[in-house]
Amino acid sequence: AAGFDGLIDIAAEAPRKYGFAPSAASMFKTDVERKASRAALFSAIDDNNSGTISFNEFLKWAVTHIRGKVSSGARAEYPPATSAENNLPMYDDATSADEFSRFCAAAVASKESQEYEKLYFHLLRCFSDADVERAGQINAKDFDGLVDVAAAAPRNFGFAPRATEMYLSQEDRQNARSKLFKEINTEGSGVISFQEFLAWAISHIKAKVQRGVVPWKTGIGKLSLIQTDSAEDFVCFLKDATSSKTGTAYQDLYFHLLRCFTDADTTKSGVIDADGFDGLIDIAAQAPRKYGFAPSTTSLFKSEQERKSARAKLFATIDKCGSGRISFHDFLQWAVGHIKEKVSGSISASYPVQATSASTALESKNLPIYDGASSAADFASFCAAATSSKASPEYEQLYYHLLRCFSDADSSLNGRIDADEFDGLIDIAAAAPRKFGFAPQANEMFSSVEERKKARAKLFQSINT
Repeated sequence: AAGFDGLIDIAAEAPRKYGFAPSAASMFKTDVERKASRAALFSAIDDNNSGTISFNEFLKWAVTHIRGKVSSGARAEYPPATSAENNLPMYDDATSADEFSRFCAAAVASKESQEYEKLYFHLLRCFSDADVERAGQINAKDFDGLVDVAAAAPRNFGFAPRATEMYLSQEDRQNARSKLFKEINTEGSGVISFQEFLAWAISHIKAKVQRGVVPWKTGIGKLSLIQTDSAEDFVCFLKDATSSKTGTAYQDLYFHLLRCFTDADTTKSGVIDADGFDGLIDIAAQAPRKYGFAPSTTSLFKSEQERKSARAKLFATIDKCGSGRISFHDFLQWAVGHIKEKVSGSISASYPVQATSASTALESKNLPIYDGASSAADFASFCAAATSSKASPEYEQLYYHLLRCFSDADSSLNGRIDADEFDGLIDIAAAAPRKFGFAPQANEMFSSVEERKKARAKLFQSINT
């Protein structure tokens, strides 16, 4: 209601400029009278009595109010007043990646900062540009465009990939953004307000800042390591990540742990044995060791034999079926639980800080969609080379390509795919061979959705031995 009091004066500047509305001073004798009158009007607009109104609610009331005024013959009968303007600028002040990174960090650090105000109007401009129906809210179709509008600034400095780098096809992109839309639209209304978009965008940017804003082209893509700027940011990130599996922080943690797992998967088989787990622990420990949250291996164990014995015992607790191997799902469940336990209480950096040696400049770790082939013959040659030797660069490319397909289909972000997600995974993985005519479209194979799902459910069961 307090914000609405100011909104009325802001919105009234235009009609007051030409004498179509009276000044607040001429309407009300005191501040108390003005606030009481506008509080009553606010209550009439706030239909659900939430204590807040969205732009959509204000827009509907304002358009009706204006229509009523002009339909009855509006006259300029009041003294004209001067007004200020706000052109909803797109943020383009930064001239370098470092400057853009600093702007984002300052903007999400305080809502009182000039940077936050700039970001607010920048996001409002993005939202209004995507609101093609001028309804004050965005539907799923318009949201697809909104993502690209909002991503233009970070893409300009290499902090975000282009849609063509992220998705196999237009359908793949639309499906992914439809899923994100539903996550933001928590009420399930089918539309999102600027308030909902702003809250998500600020949270999204804050999560990126907390883990370290690093350009996409230097290895930070989907399969990325956490790179926060301080110990405090590191702890804050982990608390956010382990508090909810629906937020961007958890998604970032998922891909961080997936990066650790695949770095340890030296055989590129998708599973880790006890020896591989020994290496995985050191890889995963680099992030907390960087800030002094975990001890070094040499300070923990007197000998290599003692270290391997201790880690073999831990491995056995994770390998619940006793197969001698663990999957990423097994590791993810253990790691998230372990991290949550650590950050749930008071945590202090009580160990010597250790510099990280992990490389972030591996282009292949961006989980690229394989698109190196320019012809059917090239694609066939690639597949033949990839399947002939696991030591070949083609096999490594195929490994990361399939990992990308799998993680894109893993909508629950738990490291494994159920039968419903497998249906989508097939289409994601089939996009590359379909591009060169090596696989039919789903509608060419099946006469109905039910037939397709039944056939893929059968295939799923044959894989899920």
